[in-house]
Amino acid sequence: MTHLRLTLLLLAATSGLAACGTMSSPRYAGSVVASETGAMARCQYLGDISGSSGLSGFFALKGADDIRQELLRRADVQGATHVVWDRPDAGYTSTTVVAKTYRCPPVQEKP
Repeated sequence: MTHLRLTLLLLAATSGLAACGTMSSPRYAGSVVASETGAMARCQYLGDISGSSGLSGFFALKGADDIRQELLRRADVQGATHVVWDRPDAGYTSTTVVAKTYRCPPVQEKP
């Protein structure tokens, strides 16, 4: 009987972790693009934005991706055209991502 309880507990824990791994917000589909700091010379710096996720350790990459999607949406609302990502900070209990936001002038095509 103890073996059955242990097996059921393991199945419940495993399915709970699997559910957490599949939950995510929709992918960002707007026009804000990621760039490098050096390419932002002609652009107006708007500020830093950041976000955190409770996903850490084995799930830190998923947490960082979820945060980036949310930050892209926030940058879009802010009027940014570009973001420059800082390296994610994956701690023991959370993952944090910071981005610098910029508004760049449109690129004019040459005739």
